[in-house]
Amino acid sequence: MNGDIKPRVILVDDDESIRIWLKGLLVALGCEIAGEAANGRDGVELFKKERPDLVFLDVQMPELSGDLALEYILAADPDARVILLTSVDSSRFIYERMEAGAHYYLSKHAPPDEFKAALEEQINNLKQIP
Repeated sequence: MNGDIKPRVILVDDDESIRIWLKGLLVALGCEIAGEAANGRDGVELFKKERPDLVFLDVQMPELSGDLALEYILAADPDARVILLTSVDSSRFIYERMEAGAHYYLSKHAPPDEFKAALEEQINNLKQIP
C-alpha cells in the first residue's frame, strides 16, 4: 500500500465506546473508516462487502464470537489483516488466536499511550506494504 493512500479499516466490537475511541485514533492516524459492526456476524458481512485493508476485531462478542468471525474472514480472504482487540490477558489465549491467523492483537487493558503507540506502529507498517 502506498504511504499516500489512506488505509481502509473496519471496526467490529460490541462496545460502542471502544468503537468511538478507536475511530478517533484511526482517523487521526490517517485511516478511512469503511464501516463498523457491533457483532461478529455483521462484522463478517461488512468485511465481505468492503474488503478493507485492516480489520479490528473484538474477541468476545454476541451473535458470533471473534474467534469464529476471524475464521470466516480468513476463509473469505486468507490474506486479510486482522488485529484482535481483547481484554483477555492470557498469553496462551493470544498465542492460539495468532496461530489461527490473526495478524496482531491489542489489549484493551493497555495504558492509553501504549495502546496508541502499538496502533500507530501497525498502521505505519500497513502503509509500507506495496
